Amino acid sequence: MEKILLTGATGFIGRHTIPILREQGYDVHGITSKGNTTGLEDTATWHSVDLLDAGQVNKLCREIQADSLMHLAWYDNLKDRMTSEKNVEWVEATLHLARAFAVNGGKRFVMGGSCTEYDWQYGYCNENRTPTVPQSIYGECKASVHKILEKYSQKMGFSYASGRIFFVYGPYEEENRLVAYAIRSLIMKQQANFSHGNQMRDYLHVADVADALVSILSSDISGAINIGSGRAVKLREIVDLVGTKLNGLDLLEYGPVESKFDSPVVMADITKLRDEVGWTPKYDLESGIGDTINWWKTKLEITAA
Repeated sequence: MEKILLTGATGFIGRHTIPILREQGYDVHGITSKGNTTGLEDTATWHSVDLLDAGQVNKLCREIQADSLMHLAWYDNLKDRMTSEKNVEWVEATLHLARAFAVNGGKRFVMGGSCTEYDWQYGYCNENRTPTVPQSIYGECKASVHKILEKYSQKMGFSYASGRIFFVYGPYEEENRLVAYAIRSLIMKQQANFSHGNQMRDYLHVADVADALVSILSSDISGAINIGSGRAVKLREIVDLVGTKLNGLDLLEYGPVESKFDSPVVMADITKLRDEVGWTPKYDLESGIGDTINWWKTKLEITAA
């Protein structure tokens, strides 16, 4: 059975990859820095490791001798993720992790990349044609790691790919992010405030993102691969869909919130993902929003109880 190290295993995307990896026959070794695996205890072999500690990483890779590595961990505080100097620490940690993985026999490394690596003024993002001119330190760090790992993997003899993830929603999303905020507010019958909402973005259900990452892992594709729906939708259309499903359109207020990233359109060209990896999404926007609403209803009922 092929062993895989999964970083960020308890995170928003990571936790959704575990059942797919297990179904594909992987022996999953999940890494958590906080030791909190509530609800996931029996889904993987768990290791409490600080990925910023080189000694702990060396010891883990030496002991596990993993065949594959899916690296989804990164600094992810929503308030300052794009601007924090901690992004640089994660560049160092990722490169050290790659080396420790390689010298201990690792064969396939897939990283969670980001659409923020692209120059958003181009709108339609293609892996080969759109410039990687990030507008944030987060995007710059992700792009820089990718460039280094492309060369380093060739030197060290392991296969490497980066899934450039666009916009994600679904169960376990942080409550202050767009879709979760809209759903939670309307379930609780509270007004929800947004920017003008005319920005067009490429959103994909988290279970589809996880499935795409595992499909990339199981393939022999190298380099950057966009992970998105291939379709851009106005943010207000997404929020209005939530409002319609929850009978709360009157609680939605557009305009009061200033938009920090106001690029008109950001969407993924998913030709490579579709044609070379052979992957297509299972959720459309309506079924994905419906699934997410059901999850939040259950979560809030449990919290209230």
